Amino acid sequence: MDMLKAAGFTQLSEREEWEVKAGGKYFYTRNMSTIVAFVLGGKYEPGNGFNIVAAHTDSPCLKLKPISASSKAGFQRVGVQTYGGGLWYTWFDRDLSVAGRVLVKRDGGNRLSHELVRIDRPIMRIPTLAIHLDRKVNSDGFKPNTETQVVPILATSIKAALEGPAEE
Repeated sequence: MDMLKAAGFTQLSEREEWEVKAGGKYFYTRNMSTIVAFVLGGKYEPGNGFNIVAAHTDSPCLKLKPISASSKAGFQRVGVQTYGGGLWYTWFDRDLSVAGRVLVKRDGGNRLSHELVRIDRPIMRIPTLAIHLDRKVNSDGFKPNTETQVVPILATSIKAALEGPAEE
C-alpha cells in the first residue's frame, strides 16, 4: 500500500461511495489479502463503461493449521496443509521459515486482530527418510503423502534438547 500511495494512488473504502475522476489513480484492499488498484483514463466519464485488465498470482505454500502443534519421538511438529499445485517433494530437507497473516487474540480473547508475521531465519525442516531405509524410492520415485509426511519439525525442539539442563 505504501508503494501505491508513493506512486500517487488514493486509497478508497468499499464501505463508502467513491468519488473518482478522469486520470485518477485509486486502490482498495479486502481482507488484508487482496489489493485492487486501477487508473481511470483521461477520457473517462461516469456511465460510459470501462475495460478491466486483471492478474491473479498464487504461490504454492504450506499453511499452518489452526491447531497445529504436536510432538512425536521428542520432536515438536507443526501441522500444515498444502495450498496450490506445489511440487511438494522439493520442500523436503530444506530450511523453512514462517511468513504471512495470522489472527491474534486481543483483550483477553474478546477481540481478534490481523497481524503480518515474517521470521527471517530458518526455524523448521521437513525431513525425509534416509535412502538406505527406503530402497524403493529410486525405482518407484518419491511420492510423499501430504497429510502424513509433509510435517515440519521445529528447530526449537532440537535446540532445547541440546541446551537442556546440565547433568549433575
